[in-house]
Amino acid sequence: MSSDLLLALGANPYAIALAIILAAGITAYLASAQPALHKATALIKIGRVWKEPLEDPYITEKIINSPGFLKELAQKMGLSAARLKRSVKAETVIAGPRRSRYPILVSVTATADTSDDAVRFARAVADEVTARHNLAFDEAKKPHIEQERRLEEFHKDLAAQGAAARDSLLKTESQLNEVRANNSLANPNVTERTRLVEEIEPERDVRPEVWRKVAAAAMIAAIVALAAAVLIGHFTPAQKRAAAE
Repeated sequence: MSSDLLLALGANPYAIALAIILAAGITAYLASAQPALHKATALIKIGRVWKEPLEDPYITEKIINSPGFLKELAQKMGLSAARLKRSVKAETVIAGPRRSRYPILVSVTATADTSDDAVRFARAVADEVTARHNLAFDEAKKPHIEQERRLEEFHKDLAAQGAAARDSLLKTESQLNEVRANNSLANPNVTERTRLVEEIEPERDVRPEVWRKVAAAAMIAAIVALAAAVLIGHFTPAQKRAAAE
């Protein structure tokens, strides 16, 4: 087989080179003729109540990428589900040391023919996730709000008793202040709603990966041309011997 390959290379070098050049040239032309896409990214920070995340970021990523979520959102936006599925992709952003990395954000990347559509798609996904998490936030916070209300009433009762309930009053006041602080949105490390980390802005155009496609096409053309040359070189002597006989 190696001798056949060497003979094919020696007998048809120009044909093989021409096939490679033609394949690479056609691929480069078609790839460069494709319109550039526009990209926008929404970075979503998952909210929490009393340090408990509203949802695991990996679960949020899977939900966003799921056909059901994208179909429902596409209907709200007046788009086809297939178009939104092609345009939107969610990934979990992780940070920290290599051995103890942890999720911190969910990144939603949208690609579209225009920068306005890219931003619109990314924002629509972020808004939908935020709306879902707001419901979960209010539900998770209900027992803590009720606890704060009960402590306020108890504090008032103790305050009315005067010096006789001083120790209990101080203890209840400390508990009440702690609950109020944890319920407040002023301390995002404890309680906060799901939100965008920064405003969504269109990024630079996403150009097709021309050279990777050209290299793949050239390699395929080279393999096909070599195979054809080997076959031709292998069968041609046999045909000549048959004709001579």
